[in-house]
Amino acid sequence: MKNALMLFLLLGSAVVARAQVVNTSYGAIQGLTQDGVAAFLSIPYASPPVGLLRWAPPQPHPGWTGVRLAQAFPPACPQKKFSPGDTVGVVIGQEDCLYLNIWSPNLNGRLPVMVFIHGGGNQQGSTGEVAGGARIYDGKNLAKRGDVVVVTLQYRLGALGYLVHPGLEAESAWGKAGNYGVMDHLAALQWIQQNIEAFGGDPERVTIFGESAGAVNVGNLLAMPAAKGLFHRAILQSGSPRLKSYDAARAEGIAFAQKLGTTGTADEQIAYLRSLPPDSLVSGDSSPISGNGITQAPWKPVLDTYWFPKGALEAVQNGQHNRVPLLIGSNSDEMSLNLPPVITPQMFQAFVQASIPPAYRPQVLATYPPGTTNEQARASYVALVSDLQFTAPARRVADCVSKNQTEPVWRYFFTFRHTVPLLQPFGAYHGMELFYVFNTWENATLGSGPLFRPADDSVQQHLLRYWTNFARTGDPNGTGLVGWPQYASPADCYIELKATPNGSQCGVRTVESNLWDQIVGFVPCKSTISVNEMEGSPGVWRLYPSPASDRLYLSGPADPAVRVQWFDAPGRLLWTSAPGETSFDLSALPAGLYVARITSRWGSQVQWVVRQ
Repeated sequence: MKNALMLFLLLGSAVVARAQVVNTSYGAIQGLTQDGVAAFLSIPYASPPVGLLRWAPPQPHPGWTGVRLAQAFPPACPQKKFSPGDTVGVVIGQEDCLYLNIWSPNLNGRLPVMVFIHGGGNQQGSTGEVAGGARIYDGKNLAKRGDVVVVTLQYRLGALGYLVHPGLEAESAWGKAGNYGVMDHLAALQWIQQNIEAFGGDPERVTIFGESAGAVNVGNLLAMPAAKGLFHRAILQSGSPRLKSYDAARAEGIAFAQKLGTTGTADEQIAYLRSLPPDSLVSGDSSPISGNGITQAPWKPVLDTYWFPKGALEAVQNGQHNRVPLLIGSNSDEMSLNLPPVITPQMFQAFVQASIPPAYRPQVLATYPPGTTNEQARASYVALVSDLQFTAPARRVADCVSKNQTEPVWRYFFTFRHTVPLLQPFGAYHGMELFYVFNTWENATLGSGPLFRPADDSVQQHLLRYWTNFARTGDPNGTGLVGWPQYASPADCYIELKATPNGSQCGVRTVESNLWDQIVGFVPCKSTISVNEMEGSPGVWRLYPSPASDRLYLSGPADPAVRVQWFDAPGRLLWTSAPGETSFDLSALPAGLYVARITSRWGSQVQWVVRQ
């Protein structure tokens, strides 16, 4: 009776039954079926990384006999868990944590596969994460409503996932340490390729998506040669690829070991660290987001020249990345939950004085004015740390990727505010969109029942459809949806995601992003795509939206000589655009079907356009 009650509380009041048995490469498993979706929880994709396997590449699981029950979320990996604004944290987790979860609406299908990598600064988080009273990454609604197979995976965190130390270098077949969490991602994706067909998934349509550090990890996989072919589309939510200097990580690893009392040779130090309980390896961690809203996670993937021959953005700049359709974006008020509730103009000015190089302080204060009230100062503070860490980096990645592959890039800016008044002042905070992508806000304490408003439903329906359309075809657009323009630099066209999305805009906080590019010394990428590659790729240019009302836009690679010729349905030439023109007024045309011939240095392309 107790076990039945626990199961009821875990999965809610919907009808729950055992799912059919599925055979995997390690053995047979049996999950649960809820609302017509088969859920398989805690599936091992590698051996437990314990004992001598602590700080070793993930090893194949030994397997099992009989049928293994897969009906409860796995324990989190060892971590010190912090909530927003918390500086104390609590140690949780177990070292035996390399599991993934699968939700499938059709075990006999061949559906797109969406693989989620959770965030948490690469030092906290889990697939069973609870936020606002909801299990935020529960894949049931996304799988059922989007007709996709959803996978969420866990990976080693903190020192257990990223420690670099001379003693570990001596054990390595390639002479480098670190990146154990990255190797976990690789092992999970390899397992998915080998097994996902048994769950109704298509191994040739795998989308990886992640938020925050999860997006960092997704972006890094773009730069990882060993990951080529393991995924076919990528989504980065509020994060961009980033690798730490190997030498810096090595020095930090040596200091970390000394702080824990290690002595003797490098080998002896690692032996001692392996003898410690995992809790002692994470108990000293600090929050991945500081009290001033700056991300500071010390544990990161490293540029080891083996798994990552080049820096992540450098690989993209050189066109030496895994070229797949990319969807990327950020939220308008990323750090609003992580800042003090009251910020005075004086506090904001002090922050700028302490953190911005002297030469740029006047320009920063002009762009983000302190104002005369606490509310104005806090709004500028939120905007500054959000643009610095998320808005501008998203544009850099979109710019570089779009110039170095023919596969499409799509950018979003999420601006929706929760409808419940208590949360509206925080705006579109970091991670908020996840509730709507997974369709789990309806299960949250402040989002369920009468608190779940039509605007909430509209946002979750739009995000689910855009995300699953992208997983299905590489294009988020679909019937009945507001048109999402394909990204091209320097136009920087995007979609604003809110209750009623707006896909007609170009330039996300352009002045602010230009300022941060100048401060960090970012030089816009140059294209490495050859003319032959462009000519061999479909859809170099795209006119949107279609159907159109009064105005139409052209997206594609930068070309000041591009021209568009407009024809009516019988083929009569109506007009020819000026060179480089990318915005067209259709208000004088009657409703009907038209043909646009787009001519550029990459050749000619024809597109039908509907004027409504």
